[in-house]
Amino acid sequence: MDANNHWPRLEKPPVVMAIMQLKFDQDAISLDDFAKYDAALKRLYPNRRDNIQVGLDFGDVNIPLGKSTITSQSDAKLRARVYFSNDQKIKFELSEGTVSFTDERKYTSWDNFQEQAIRSLSVISDLLCNIEIKRTSIRFINSFTFKEFENPEDYFNTVISYKEGKALPFPLRRYSFRMTMDVPDTDMYTILNQGVDLVKPDEYSYTLDIDVLDKQRIFFAKDSLLEILSRLREIKNTIFFKTLTDKTIALCN
Repeated sequence: MDANNHWPRLEKPPVVMAIMQLKFDQDAISLDDFAKYDAALKRLYPNRRDNIQVGLDFGDVNIPLGKSTITSQSDAKLRARVYFSNDQKIKFELSEGTVSFTDERKYTSWDNFQEQAIRSLSVISDLLCNIEIKRTSIRFINSFTFKEFENPEDYFNTVISYKEGKALPFPLRRYSFRMTMDVPDTDMYTILNQGVDLVKPDEYSYTLDIDVLDKQRIFFAKDSLLEILSRLREIKNTIFFKTLTDKTIALCN
């Protein structure tokens, strides 16, 4: 069991990407407001990439077929600053309306993921504490590999199935489905995406993508955020372990 709660600890967690995100009103913070934290953020993440959106206006120019020289006006706007580690496995993205922490390293534990996310947010905490957070979310993308996948119900409890005794007319190559569920008596909801692909003649890749979101409005504070993250994790783990069969859980140990 996990030392902090009742969830079993997996020896080989299937997590390939873990994300924590804060959403706020787009005009609450401008990208220029983040500039003063550049040096501090580069101590955590030595690399930065600016995402720029470029629009071109050709006016009423009639563009002929073939090669030609034409004149246009460009409108380039900075959309996000992305800080990342040297191996590009960890990213911290700042944009107008959103702050996202993404970790694609080998997953070791919730505590390690949460600690790194909070450390990143702490650098800009004096800016965040002056705005209202309108949505907090976590997203965990899990990947499984199976040698055969004749019966999805052997591996997952939530599947697209066919009538008993009615086999598919041809071998399965790919399927996917999406579910959105509300969490009763809360401001939370979850989006669950599942999909399988035949990547080799004898190998299936299955993706279990769990996104849990809380629309409760809060002002940024570490204790409040940790409380919400704990609730989000509880929902995420409930979905994860109720979705997997014992056979699949055994593959993670």
